[in-house]
Amino acid sequence: MRLLQTLLVTLLLATPAQADYWLQKSNVGGLNRADATGFSINGKGYMGTGYSGTYQSDWWEYDPATDSWTQKASYPGGGIVEAVSFAIGSYGYVVASPTSNDVYRYDPASNTWTAMAPFPGGTRQAAVAFSINNKGYVCTGMGFGLDYNDLWEYDPSNNSWTQKSSMPTNGRHYACGFAIGNKGYVGTGIIPGSGLMSDFWEWDSVSDTWTAKTNVPGFGRVEASAFSLAGYGYLGMGSGFGNYYSDFYQYNPTTNTWAIKATYGGGPTEEATQFSIGANGYVGTGYDGVQSGVLKNDFWTYVSENNPSGVEDASDSFSCSMFPNPCITDLHLNLDGIANGESIVIVTDAQGRLRYKSALNSSLATIDVRNWAKGTYAVRVKNEKGKEIMQLIQKL
Repeated sequence: MRLLQTLLVTLLLATPAQADYWLQKSNVGGLNRADATGFSINGKGYMGTGYSGTYQSDWWEYDPATDSWTQKASYPGGGIVEAVSFAIGSYGYVVASPTSNDVYRYDPASNTWTAMAPFPGGTRQAAVAFSINNKGYVCTGMGFGLDYNDLWEYDPSNNSWTQKSSMPTNGRHYACGFAIGNKGYVGTGIIPGSGLMSDFWEWDSVSDTWTAKTNVPGFGRVEASAFSLAGYGYLGMGSGFGNYYSDFYQYNPTTNTWAIKATYGGGPTEEATQFSIGANGYVGTGYDGVQSGVLKNDFWTYVSENNPSGVEDASDSFSCSMFPNPCITDLHLNLDGIANGESIVIVTDAQGRLRYKSALNSSLATIDVRNWAKGTYAVRVKNEKGKEIMQLIQKL
């Protein structure tokens, strides 16, 4: 039976990947930055503000059809950092921070900003925002020495805010979240006195109730990135205990389970900005986890296996089998579609930390795993076109 299972795993790994990969796109416009905010409207992405040595107010539009950035009218409230935002219909809304509770609506059609009802939850930063059924939501965050667990709903029809049920935990900041259908999801972050968190909560907008869900895999973390696509949630990166992460996970709300996905193409990163457009997720900027203190402007799109329409397939005559799996001493890679030394193999552990990296010059490669700790590893093979295959292997 064990031999049969191993053969089945090897056959599955030999199948070309259909998606679950990252592609690098044009760098975000303007200065390198972290702690920006963004959303998508009508097939285009919007990103701006954040920290670039000083607080910024510039605003940029991304067009995936041309892979290009265009500068737009700056956020009118001056430089802000760690703000949150959400989109409702044809408008985007930015809730200012860290010294103001102003709310401005952005109209991409006219490229104008309009002041709206201020956020009643007080001045705060490092909160979480999402939108459900034409309403916007803001929760958690910190301000003036306080950490919050409250949740506020914004109704654009009458430009008003209403408080909803608070998260059933102590206040936290640097969490992240997303919405799927009628439900919002919030997790990770830091709770003073409790430390870094990996817990994960679901809020039902119909019953206004919170339910604990399966914890996010890996260590507790702060300043992670999250978005939703095609009925699934995606969460990863961030930092914890001085480590920066590039791991990336998919959440299935139907089964309440997490699955490891292709690690972030930009490497270990925290305080990035993200949004989704149609079938794909987008992540960019942030702090570089390899070079301490370095701000980034790179930009990546994630193509999910659940909805890869409109994006070139990852396989493109590019396949890989890995054996034996599980492995004890050596892991062998049999590759098809590897052209030259620009292709690489990258191995990360379950927390997204780099374990191995090497250029590939032939269709056969062997990795010595004898000194690796027992556990699960993600093996990423990236070809010269930037396309990637990711497989999970088990070290015994």
